[in-house]
Amino acid sequence: MPERIVVSFRGTAALSQPDSTDAVTPWAGRRGAPRPAVPPSRHRSAPRDAGATARGEETYLARALALKKRAEALGATLCAWSAQTFSFEFTPEDIEEAVLLAALAAEDAAVHPDARFAAGIAQGEMTYVGEAGRFTALSWGQPLLVAVMLARVALPGDVLLDPALPAVLSGELMTLGLHRGIDGARRVRGLRLDAQQPLRRQVVESVARLCKPPLLGRDGELAELAVPPGSLAVVRAEAGAGGSRLLLELLRLLSPSRSLFVAPIGASREPLGALRRALARAAPRTEKARARAPALPDRLQPALARLLAGEGVEPWTAAEVLAAWLAPSGARFGLLAVDDAAEVDAVSLDAIAIAMEMGTGLRAVVRLGRSDPLPAPLTAITPAAAVTLGPLPAASAQDLVRRLLDGCIDEAGARRWAARAPAFPLAIRELLCEALESGVLRWIGRSVAPRRRSAGRGRPARTMTGAELAAPPAFRPIEGRLRLLAVGPRTILTALATLGGDASDAAIDGLCDGTGAPKVASLDPALLGAGWAFRPEPGWLKLSSRTLRDALLAAVPPGERAAWHLAAARVVEEHASVLGLADAAWHAAKAGDRRSAAELAARAARAAGDALLESSAAELLAFADEQETAREHRPDEAPDSTSSQPPTFRTPIEVVGDAPDPERGPPAPVDERPEADAPRVASDSAARAGRLSSASPDAAGGGTLPAPRPDDRRAALAREAPAGLPDATSLDLGHSLGDAAGDPLAKTSESPVLSMNDIAVRLAELAKQALVQGDLRTLERLVGELRRTGEHADLVERMSGLVSLGRGAKDDALRRFRSAAEVEASPAQRARALLAYGVALAAAGRTEGALLEGLSALARAREAEDRRGEQACARFLAQLAAATGHEDAARAWAQVARLAGAAPPS
Repeated sequence: MPERIVVSFRGTAALSQPDSTDAVTPWAGRRGAPRPAVPPSRHRSAPRDAGATARGEETYLARALALKKRAEALGATLCAWSAQTFSFEFTPEDIEEAVLLAALAAEDAAVHPDARFAAGIAQGEMTYVGEAGRFTALSWGQPLLVAVMLARVALPGDVLLDPALPAVLSGELMTLGLHRGIDGARRVRGLRLDAQQPLRRQVVESVARLCKPPLLGRDGELAELAVPPGSLAVVRAEAGAGGSRLLLELLRLLSPSRSLFVAPIGASREPLGALRRALARAAPRTEKARARAPALPDRLQPALARLLAGEGVEPWTAAEVLAAWLAPSGARFGLLAVDDAAEVDAVSLDAIAIAMEMGTGLRAVVRLGRSDPLPAPLTAITPAAAVTLGPLPAASAQDLVRRLLDGCIDEAGARRWAARAPAFPLAIRELLCEALESGVLRWIGRSVAPRRRSAGRGRPARTMTGAELAAPPAFRPIEGRLRLLAVGPRTILTALATLGGDASDAAIDGLCDGTGAPKVASLDPALLGAGWAFRPEPGWLKLSSRTLRDALLAAVPPGERAAWHLAAARVVEEHASVLGLADAAWHAAKAGDRRSAAELAARAARAAGDALLESSAAELLAFADEQETAREHRPDEAPDSTSSQPPTFRTPIEVVGDAPDPERGPPAPVDERPEADAPRVASDSAARAGRLSSASPDAAGGGTLPAPRPDDRRAALAREAPAGLPDATSLDLGHSLGDAAGDPLAKTSESPVLSMNDIAVRLAELAKQALVQGDLRTLERLVGELRRTGEHADLVERMSGLVSLGRGAKDDALRRFRSAAEVEASPAQRARALLAYGVALAAAGRTEGALLEGLSALARAREAEDRRGEQACARFLAQLAAATGHEDAARAWAQVARLAGAAPPS
């Protein structure tokens, strides 16, 4: 018995000769007058007279035959016909045709609403009875019974769906609620089909109607950003607060002679990658606007060509190209906007800083996260202005809702939906997109209204976790939209996110090769219309926000991330320039392919050396050496696939020395600071390592930069380390893992006298000493040896997190701290673990989550009556409050810390 979709229709047929039979007589009303049989209707505002009713009923057969022809044109077969009901059957693949037939009959504008057909749709197995013509195959079955009963209880113009219909269960059809009725002795219930937007794809297309409103609620911030010539302005904004849009508005309002928009590209590992992509995109726009191209000196033309080709030039030459490109014109000066400056490669920022110091009046505006520090290359420039973007005012949020929906929503609806989302522009837009795509909001013509009266009311019932509170405000609606997205477009977006969120069509198609996803070009209407991505230049696709990139990467199952990175390494190697191989090396390392990572990094280092980018060459050689060392000593290590955001590796492992040899001098005094200050120590040591890494080794003859020898590195660091840092020659940079003569780690772990517990205690002491000294490399090795002993597991996990935090791998550090905080332990131990996790969250810029973990740690410390722990927690909360601008709260927490310190120990 084949499975079929049955569509049943019910109409109202009148007797053409009512006096010819005594079987049917008019029903007398309460007062004895005959009353016309008018069926119930939802259209109470459209009355009909008796003559119109009769005429409509007399045309029942004509309309039924017209509907039969339309059904046959759609491939349907008539399967049943009675006096006032008739039914058609479709194959299961023709669900759209079946729904279209029912919707057209229900919305027939040529028929009075009260005279329209009522319809019911069900699906199941049908039994063939016989044929009565070419398009008539009489059948019977359970779906016919269900469809006919649904049609009988439906009101005129309604289409009721069987709740068990597969297309309903999959969410392919849009409904308007539940309708109940009684057919004979049976209760019947069905879902009302949205006849105006019956298919989900039609609902998704509503997102393309969203408008792009002007910048709202930021007039005060724009007024503060009057950037004088030769100065720097800083815009701090949470993800989704509209920082990127503010930069674009500044480029329009300040009317510069020329402008350049710089943003991160790829994994931010390619030296000068951000600057190269910005210049490559600015040139076509200049030609399209018919503006006069910047007149570069002849000596800079080859440098510009090498820069655009991805071969690189030295930072000073790149700065000269930048200054010439943005040269002043009369009284107007050039303007440079840097978006997500914390993720832009350091060499591009170096070139920008040098160009601003050339005296050409070049202005720059950089956007950072709320707690991101100013990048090191720009710290020498004092900002002339700084603004922080917070949530929108309530009136601006409501205005944004109305403008996004093109004024098609009333005031009450705008107020309701503006209150549903945090008052950040991206969160509001993504919430409206999710509501439209899920069918919660219904956009018909010039009207936007909830599909159900309860939609958009109240707050979400589920209590959010600390991680959800710390996530960007737009994260949750983006996740909801991704769950509704088809597999093909989602695969394309995941590939684009893996490549950094900005890539060419060829690279995306190459990464999706073998996944079954369609070509990027074929999905342009779906991706661009729904606001997932846009075209920054022909042949390139860019995600609409960095928050979307993070959500896509977080949604990739951990077991699949290594495969994505491995494929990305091969694609980037094929499509990138020679310096772009640094991105390929990073992807290979994330996939666990350390051999390829080392080879790619070495090739990129040679190219950087040829371009006189000595610091980049040193970093890439250090990265290659790290991969080789890890491959030799840990060949079976699982690939690190836990990171959801590509960090930038900027600290070579060689410049962080091993522990000082005890024979060379007295040991450093042990710092009595509590363990809660450890993340700050790690951050300070990482910053000091970053300054050391900026010391450029000597290049011989401008050719390929050779791998520096330990003695050369020590001499170079001693020559060029800034004042105030420890003498670089006192750090032994040449230790090997197997050198037991000068390695305190080897002496400790190979002692024939100490027990395993004594070894673990000694290793823990050495690890704390290395942490205080900021020696990340020795700390990492000590933690590895301590893990082998099986002792102090909680300390090992926290120290591992500190190492990752010092390396810049924030996601890995947070994962380790979270794992340590979730371990069942005593209240005092839980307090230490929670406090360490809170400090790590604060260092990663997630202040809300840090506050929650700090309060939890304080509660555990008080439960354990640990005064020192309570004091450390209160100090941390005071520092966190001061860093976020809450001075009163900071003073209150500082008082709590003083009281805890003054109390006698319990």
